[in-house]
Amino acid sequence: MRTWGEDNFANEGARDYLSLVSAKLVATISEIVVDDERLELDEDGESMFMPSVELLALLCERYDVTPPKPSSILGWQQKYLSVYDRSIDKYNPDKAFKAARRKVIEKTFRWLMSLSASYWNS
Repeated sequence: MRTWGEDNFANEGARDYLSLVSAKLVATISEIVVDDERLELDEDGESMFMPSVELLALLCERYDVTPPKPSSILGWQQKYLSVYDRSIDKYNPDKAFKAARRKVIEKTFRWLMSLSASYWNS
């Protein structure tokens, strides 16, 4: 018989589902990061890539989902920040938005990286 608990994810089926959702997020991130066109800010970079990174961090923190290894996250971060820095000016943002948005991107990656480092270095 399967183990059940009071929490919404306290049974084997729900945990399997959570693993599937997190695997889909990692797959989305991995597919976008290797496709330079998709990674652009006005393509999937801002609409799917960064939201997927944040949702993955949320699942890792809240539900103890296994995070990707730090080296993967660092690669994602470096590539995306490079795209951001290289292309943000063509959208003519004001300086405050440009700086604030970059800080949010950095903070999101730091969050996921800290969860990954805690998991993989323990």
